[in-house]
Amino acid sequence: MRNVLTRTASGIVYIALMVAAVFTQWVAVPLTFFLIVVGIRELYKMYETPELKVRYPFAIVAGLTMALAFLFASQFYLFVRGLPHEPGIRIKIFPYEGVLILLSVVAVFLPELFTRHENPVQNIGMGLLSLVWIVLPLSVLFFVWSVQCPAQVLGFFILIWMADTAAYVFGSLFGKHKLAPEISPGKTWEGFLGSCVVTVGLAVGLFYIPFFQSAGLKVWHWIVVALLTEVFGLLGDLLESMFKRKAGVKDSGNIIPGHGGVLDRVDSILFATLPVWLFCLMCDL
Repeated sequence: MRNVLTRTASGIVYIALMVAAVFTQWVAVPLTFFLIVVGIRELYKMYETPELKVRYPFAIVAGLTMALAFLFASQFYLFVRGLPHEPGIRIKIFPYEGVLILLSVVAVFLPELFTRHENPVQNIGMGLLSLVWIVLPLSVLFFVWSVQCPAQVLGFFILIWMADTAAYVFGSLFGKHKLAPEISPGKTWEGFLGSCVVTVGLAVGLFYIPFFQSAGLKVWHWIVVALLTEVFGLLGDLLESMFKRKAGVKDSGNIIPGHGGVLDRVDSILFATLPVWLFCLMCDL
């Protein structure tokens, strides 16, 4: 009972922080950097070796540099969009931000060029994985929140959370056929299909709420976003489960009481962000 209460309280705090981040930059900015730093730390900790331990600070520097690039790009985009002679511009990364992204990649390779090492490919691979899997999605999510519409981001969060909850409920009640038994024995096809139905229904409901209409998405757009969230969120969950299974750990960390680590909570968000954002971007073209 105590564990259930701890898990519930931690979940409420986590959701409250994520929702608060949608409505204020004073939460969004530090929370984004916090998730990046802790997420990278958890990834390196799962596969910790003396070599990776030395390179972990470089990965943090690389991650924060890439995040800063997207932060500066969002602010510059808003500034240019507000100029009288620029009523609107396409979303893009500007030259100075491109330099920061290049430096973030260089920071991953740099230790391997000036130190003796036994596994340079593995070390570089871990650094690039942290950038592509953790930093890039969180940075893009922040960029979308800054320059487009908070309603899109909040709707995305709600669909992710509902997909996870519905999959657990339907899997517990009706689950018989394992979806990926070697990676995550608890997931079932019944849970996945039931979650798809609930998430699509919720997406249709969001379309009729005035706040989410400000996202500028049509009802069929919301349905596609729900399906993308469902499929890629599940893949993200399975990917993190595979990483943990290979590392021989139950949770990616213990920073969230009753829930594990940061990666345990944002794994679905990390993998679903880019497909959903690309789709929403195509809707604006």
